[in-house]
Amino acid sequence: MTEISKPHMALLVSALNDATKYNEGFLNSETIRDLSDYEEHLFCLESFQSWLESEYKNLEPENPDLLKYDVIVGGTPSE
Repeated sequence: MTEISKPHMALLVSALNDATKYNEGFLNSETIRDLSDYEEHLFCLESFQSWLESEYKNLEPENPDLLKYDVIVGGTPSE
């Protein structure tokens, strides 16, 4: 298991969220002809993001100084 610092974990969440949003927009931009490879890549990003969200939220109760996941991804903070 890799140890990741709290600031790096928050940065990882933010970067993955940005990558997912960018790739969703790219797929909808109609600039590519064969979507299959890009759709698979986006599916992998979304799967990773879902796993990371679960892992991150499991850390939140034990780490009150950890920035809330929903705040990082731009959603409404959940209590």
